[in-house]
Amino acid sequence: MPSLRSGSRVLAIVPALALLALSSAASAQDAPRVRTTAGLVLGETLARGTVPIHAFRGIPFAAPPVGALRWRAPQPPEPWEGERACTRFSPACPQPQDLTSGLAFRTQSEDCLYLNVWTPSLEPARGLPVMVWIHGGGNLVGGAGSPVYDGRHLAAAGVVLVSIQYRLGVFGYFAHPALSAENAELEQRASSGNQGLLDQLAALRWVQANIAAFGGDPDCVTIFGESAGAANVTHLMASPLAAGLFHRAIAQSGYYGENTPPLDGRVARGTSGHALGKDVAKRLGVEGEDRDALAKLRALSVDELLAIPVAIGSLGNAERGERALHPGPIVDGHVLPEAPELVWSSGRMAKVPFLAGSLLDDGSVFSRSLPVRRVLGYRLALRTLFGADADEVFALFPAADDAAVKDAAHELITAYAFTAPARRLCRFVEAAGGTSWLYQFTRRPQRGRAAREGVFHGLEIGYVFGTLAAFGDERDAALSAELIRRWTDFARHGDPNGPAVDNGSPSPWPPHTRAADEHYEFGDESRVGTGLARAACDRFDAIAARR
Repeated sequence: MPSLRSGSRVLAIVPALALLALSSAASAQDAPRVRTTAGLVLGETLARGTVPIHAFRGIPFAAPPVGALRWRAPQPPEPWEGERACTRFSPACPQPQDLTSGLAFRTQSEDCLYLNVWTPSLEPARGLPVMVWIHGGGNLVGGAGSPVYDGRHLAAAGVVLVSIQYRLGVFGYFAHPALSAENAELEQRASSGNQGLLDQLAALRWVQANIAAFGGDPDCVTIFGESAGAANVTHLMASPLAAGLFHRAIAQSGYYGENTPPLDGRVARGTSGHALGKDVAKRLGVEGEDRDALAKLRALSVDELLAIPVAIGSLGNAERGERALHPGPIVDGHVLPEAPELVWSSGRMAKVPFLAGSLLDDGSVFSRSLPVRRVLGYRLALRTLFGADADEVFALFPAADDAAVKDAAHELITAYAFTAPARRLCRFVEAAGGTSWLYQFTRRPQRGRAAREGVFHGLEIGYVFGTLAAFGDERDAALSAELIRRWTDFARHGDPNGPAVDNGSPSPWPPHTRAADEHYEFGDESRVGTGLARAACDRFDAIAARR
């Protein structure tokens, strides 16, 4: 029998438990609620300085793409009764764990088509600008639940921040004749292969239908992304299906690439979507182009599909002798009726204000994995990549000896894959009568990974979101504040300078034009520069135009 003293302790605990229960009930009662087209969602309110931010994590924008819906276009989510708690991130889409550079998502599922919303106001009349983040990762890895993408800091600057997920790898970019035949029957389009882009389009349609209830303006939507997310931004700008779904665009260190493969037919370089899909199916032990073959493919487990070796540029998980899959968008005749490079170069992309840029050492993460170590191998690689232009490219990025090859390759990849394409995109926009702004990020904080690897690919994301774990010094904090202001001013006004420049504003950032060739540098100091890598950009522009 417990003593009177111990019994008193038990009795003393009872009121505390009752208070805790009442507190929890009050907390749940005070939680923000929004009615979406599929049902009522319940979020939570976060403290961000003096601005309360309402966060909703894990809102479904499509039905789970599993079973018979694997590789289908995203379908509407099933409506629900009552309240749906949206306070946790959803699992990431399936992805290989060995390509995530230490940022692996422990929780993954094919049921991954969810988005997240951060907003400073739930009043529909506010009509706040909306920013939709498309994460990077080579269309192979990544997820919206990364702590780097926490949207509360951008929301505190007066925007509604949405981050979305989309199918990756063989789940998101798989074309096959059997799939195209099924789509011809079910959706009146004989195409397949761009499931990831279709997911992004579905998320943008969800924004149009629902974001006003979260305080956002569906007529003022900015899409922005980094690396493959930026590439997807440029693909969406080339897709007629995205017309009217966004009104500004930001591409951070990425673009559509060159030679986007067609769904079918002969291909000068690379492989058509259907041919690649049949090869993947064969490696998985499935042959044929009928419904039975498709059923066998859909019966495969996630682990079996993830066993296909894949690569992001020079980064891959293939064993020696294996051929790696490079999944990505194709010219399917539906999402992308034409090659994006043709749409952009002819000025037929979406006519929206556009902002693009690159980082000083964007290429370092890719050059480290190159097998080329000697000058002879470097010259042979240039010959393979650039043909008759190889000698001029070598003159721009010379290697006097074997020890210089690594740095030369790093600088070449940075200019070829990031610096030159960003300028090229801005010039296409100018030629089409639009307005664009070009930037380069050069700030290298003196701690963490940057202290070892320089201004590496993706470093600026933490500045844009205000989520750097520890800023190097006051300059890094100030630079993050400037990037947040620039990005949100662009979302609000279609101009990173805002409505006017005053004493408290950063320096003016002029639009990019071919004549002035100006860009904005986010570095140890923020300033306007001219002629960014001009000789290399000119050379690579000429090569791209010929191709």
